[in-house]
Amino acid sequence: MADTHVRTRIAPSPTGIPHIGTMRTALFDYLLAKKYNGQFILRIEDTDVNRYVEGSVEKIYQCFDALDLKRDEDPIVGGPYGPYVQTHRLEIYRQYSQMLIDMGAAYYCFCSEERLKKLHENDPYAKYDRHCRYLSESEVASQLKSGAPYVIRAKLSETGFTIWHDLVQGKMSLPNTECDDKVLMKTNSIPTYHLAVVVDDYLMKITHVLRGVEWMMSTPIHLFLYEAFGWEPPILAHVPLLLGPDKSKLSKRHGAKSVLDYISEGFLPEAINNFLFYLGFSYQDNSAILTLDQMIDIFDEKKIQRQNAIFDIQRLNYLNSQWIKKLDKEDLFNRLKSFLPESWQSEKEKVLAILALVKERLVTLGEFVPNSDYFFNTPDVKMEDVLTQSEHTHEETKKWFNIVKDIIQKESDFTAVKLHDELGKAQFTSGLTPRQAFMALRVALSGRTVTPQLFDCIVILGKEETIKRLDAVFI
Repeated sequence: MADTHVRTRIAPSPTGIPHIGTMRTALFDYLLAKKYNGQFILRIEDTDVNRYVEGSVEKIYQCFDALDLKRDEDPIVGGPYGPYVQTHRLEIYRQYSQMLIDMGAAYYCFCSEERLKKLHENDPYAKYDRHCRYLSESEVASQLKSGAPYVIRAKLSETGFTIWHDLVQGKMSLPNTECDDKVLMKTNSIPTYHLAVVVDDYLMKITHVLRGVEWMMSTPIHLFLYEAFGWEPPILAHVPLLLGPDKSKLSKRHGAKSVLDYISEGFLPEAINNFLFYLGFSYQDNSAILTLDQMIDIFDEKKIQRQNAIFDIQRLNYLNSQWIKKLDKEDLFNRLKSFLPESWQSEKEKVLAILALVKERLVTLGEFVPNSDYFFNTPDVKMEDVLTQSEHTHEETKKWFNIVKDIIQKESDFTAVKLHDELGKAQFTSGLTPRQAFMALRVALSGRTVTPQLFDCIVILGKEETIKRLDAVFI
């Protein structure tokens, strides 16, 4: 492989936002190409016009850009083998479909929709019965002359086996009796996936095709076309399926979303790449925090796992929390901006101070605002909640709060360390236990029973705001 020029491609259809599984395969394609200093190509397979979703192409680009999967060739940057959108290549496919007809590797099929429906009445998975495969030349000529609508089907072998070596699955063999004479060109002269993908991969000099194992059954028709045209097929690698923790097909109930959805929730692109890397590839204990460049060095196409990969959202949460910890404060603040209310963005130093306290606890960036809002907005605190924590009377708790206010008001060294010392001494003689004294303060200041270190919170709130909130409890 060291001397092989590698060209990989990912070819999503604009039928919606790319599935997380598509992006996993795209990452593997990217890593393989870059490992050998090759090219990574993005192609848009838009021939399924009935399923086209407006705006999908833009979403595809956004997903790839978000994960920093830079393309060497695509519809935007161009390249020597374009166009890179299939509906811009229709004449190419028509020419190659005619070549297949002329060489006897494909045939015209004039079967009506009604006839095809009847074939599937008793068995929805029934194969085409090859009725038109055996029409005489004169019958075909008559149908064409009459203008009868037709599709073009591949004339697959009816005996033997299709055998190939799969980079991931090993030696594979499928009996040709299980294969169908797939449609290559539809009645509207638009190619199906099977013809277009083979022609495009050959003309774009793709050397390695990585795709989900669910496409395995399409391999015989694709290898048939390569052989019919006299072309060398690319190396095939069918990567494992993504399953939920319960081993069922991955779905939204398992937490599966698009890359853009995860990013909008505060997952970092680096963490998403890191997570996808472990969905079908193993390195150490699968918890190492890796950059794209590190993944390129580590990736080995021969070590892609054969068994299906388990999509565990908890692993993504862990990796994201670790990536957040790695970011310096300026980088973290800049990434956090889109999640911050506009009024918070002008108080950068305050946000940075809060980040220093909560960074170690953050799982996603989206957690920051709901978990930190009490620093910017006065919470609605009920006296009963404070007394529940102090486990003392109204008068006893108020007396403790007055002691705290007095210390804060007079303290010139307004730091967390100094407050810890001074309030600790005061608590010792207050008649309240440490838990009672400081949990009452925590609830009074934040409206919560869980916050970062109390004395750090007091410093960020400042003397005036802290005293104001303590006063408000007993109004």
